[in-house]
Amino acid sequence: MPATTRTLSRGLRIALAIFAIALLARIGFQWWADDVQGEPLEDAPIAVASGGALDARIRLRVRDSYRMQLVFLIPPGGRERLRDLLAEPVPRHGPQVSEGVVVPLRWSLSEADSGRIVAQGEPRTEGLDAWNSDMFWRQAGSFAAPPGWYRLQVQATRPVPELAGVTTLINVGLRPKVSGSWQTEWAWFGRLLCVFLDPLMALAALLLTWLVGRRLWTARRAAAAPTPA
Repeated sequence: MPATTRTLSRGLRIALAIFAIALLARIGFQWWADDVQGEPLEDAPIAVASGGALDARIRLRVRDSYRMQLVFLIPPGGRERLRDLLAEPVPRHGPQVSEGVVVPLRWSLSEADSGRIVAQGEPRTEGLDAWNSDMFWRQAGSFAAPPGWYRLQVQATRPVPELAGVTTLINVGLRPKVSGSWQTEWAWFGRLLCVFLDPLMALAALLLTWLVGRRLWTARRAAAAPTPA
């Protein structure tokens, strides 16, 4: 019996050590994936109604394909009006000239230290690409550049008074589920794998808790048992 108890105790310690290593690896992966997939620019305001501009310092964490979007916050009770404004065909003298009100932009991405421009564009943004209950999204540009710090400048090249009173933002992030580097590929794959591994780790934690409790209870009973004369 003592040999069996010692073997079980040693096996339990090994199982606890393996679980602790797996848990630390899971936490470390979460931190790393969040950093890799973090948005370089998260919803910075730009006053397109008055022809405003944005000048921001951003950090690209990996060399990958990034997309820049206009984000329109839906005002209370104004969802249908804003959707029609952004997506309904706009005719001029008969034929359609755009899908929704046009927001013309001029943007550039330059290295923060040298000022060298690595990407730029003058999109004539129109239509809608995505939406939820709180906001609409519209594609405004895309680029790829090495990791590092950059200066992003965005200018509305003419006022868009139709959007007066609508909070408009610029967002820069990775293209969802599209990977151009091994880091983002592993981040997407790892998150998918964690969907299946996390429940198994939770079950393992419950099982180890039960085994440790049972081991302590058995040891306490053995210590409290009277010693034979």
